[in-house]
Amino acid sequence: MLDFAGSGVVHMVGGFAGLMGAMVVGPRTGRFDAMGRAVAMPGHNASLVVLGTFILWFGWYGFNPGSMLSIIGTVSQEVVGRAAVTTTIAAASGGVTAMALNYALYHVWDLIAVCNGVLAGLVAITAGCAVVEPWAALLCGACGAVVIHLASKLLLRLRIDDPLEACPMHGFCGAFGVIFVGLMAKEEYVLQTYGRTTSPYGLFYGGGGKLLGCQIIGVIVIIAWTCSLLGIFFYAFKMMGMLRTSAEEEAAGLDESKHGGSAYNMELVQPKVVT
Repeated sequence: MLDFAGSGVVHMVGGFAGLMGAMVVGPRTGRFDAMGRAVAMPGHNASLVVLGTFILWFGWYGFNPGSMLSIIGTVSQEVVGRAAVTTTIAAASGGVTAMALNYALYHVWDLIAVCNGVLAGLVAITAGCAVVEPWAALLCGACGAVVIHLASKLLLRLRIDDPLEACPMHGFCGAFGVIFVGLMAKEEYVLQTYGRTTSPYGLFYGGGGKLLGCQIIGVIVIIAWTCSLLGIFFYAFKMMGMLRTSAEEEAAGLDESKHGGSAYNMELVQPKVVT
């Protein structure tokens, strides 16, 4: 299984751990109506979402090409540069694709959708950042934006409330990125990165299905291990009454009930009548 720095594994473990937590905790009060339809609960600060997205995008260079620099004695500078280029291309492609997809479906230029698309592209490319060509990174990021959109819709259809979209982004996009390596890993790049005389490479480059099969098996095993272990963990906490706050505390808000004060002034201001 080829997965740069175990990045796909990290994303999948975190994403599917979040899925099990969301399933066991249950949806937020008011997230679904009596007919089971999702009720929109938008975030409160788009500026912080954008800021966080750019911080993560910048930080991704520390993880992808930065990790390559830490082992520069083993790999060439060409590999480091390629990792940086594919990371940038996939992120940009994911953001643009998410923007176009959201407009095509809802006729709205949604800034939050763009940010999620950028992060989906980053997650998707991480496993194969050093072994795919730049044009393939463009495709990877675009597909990542589609994957997070479809996965989010799937969870809502199943009435699973994942407020941060941790599973669609890290779980599903991480799994897609690992499988993408089995399709698009170039033989020359695999040899440069992993330093073996012979290595399996992508199906679309004539490498056969060996690498793709390994990637798929790896994804299945990671998902099964994570969901089983974390499902037991979250369910045990639920049985002990330690997983979710009471309905009263949830209605009041955790800022008020847990931290001693409201983060926002939600009181209605009555307009003054000028006589």
